[in-house]
Amino acid sequence: MEIIYELNPPKIFYGSNINMDTLSQEIEKFLNRSRTILEFTKFIHITDSVLGIPRISSIHGAALIRENINNADINVSCSVRTRDRNINSIIQFATQSISLNVKDLLFIMGDEPQISINAVTKESLSKPTEVMTILNSLGYNKWINLNLSIPNKVSDFNKFTKKTKSNPYAMITQSIDTLQEVKDLKGLLEPHKIKLIPCVMIPSKKNIQAAKMIGLDWKEYENNVLEFIYKIGKITEQILITSPNNFNEGVEVLKKISKI
Repeated sequence: MEIIYELNPPKIFYGSNINMDTLSQEIEKFLNRSRTILEFTKFIHITDSVLGIPRISSIHGAALIRENINNADINVSCSVRTRDRNINSIIQFATQSISLNVKDLLFIMGDEPQISINAVTKESLSKPTEVMTILNSLGYNKWINLNLSIPNKVSDFNKFTKKTKSNPYAMITQSIDTLQEVKDLKGLLEPHKIKLIPCVMIPSKKNIQAAKMIGLDWKEYENNVLEFIYKIGKITEQILITSPNNFNEGVEVLKKISKI
């Protein structure tokens, strides 16, 4: 069982304007958190402007880790918001990822940007499945794993079929509620030979609001998260752990898992 820990890169704005001194401090905090995570797992997944809040890009975060942490075993993956990028910028992003030895890219639509200037269109420039198809046709899948997201429950089979037809290497779930969801998704993806990576949010008081925003109900595992993760590990090779508002508790769980 391999545990991937999700990490948010620093926000760009702290107040109404950019402050490079503050950003530098937050970058150092990001690197310190990365070092802490790497004591217990070699897998870090860097997000891309969650909730549409501007942050340094995931690929910038990956570059910072590569430049500042001397650890040859680090396995970095990045989310890519396709809403914010046209296909040229996505090709640039994917190429830079390969040069930085990023192992996986997760293409997501992403939430609406929280900053809107001059009524910028809300239309997405690129859809994740279209991006996947184009990059596969250009041979990027020979150099880097290209992944898509999947809901914890599949209700729209047309969308599901479009995603499977774009031939992702893996699908990473939204935060799951139950073990049965993992079993159901595994069964759906196996015929397509697509890897499943379930996401588990750490049950914590500080994470309650984040859970409510996505409709997550963690009652099945809130009192036994280690056992829950262990059972998932018997179904899938990798698990993504997220603790968006409580880094310390997330790391504590990670530490305990590493001893199992």
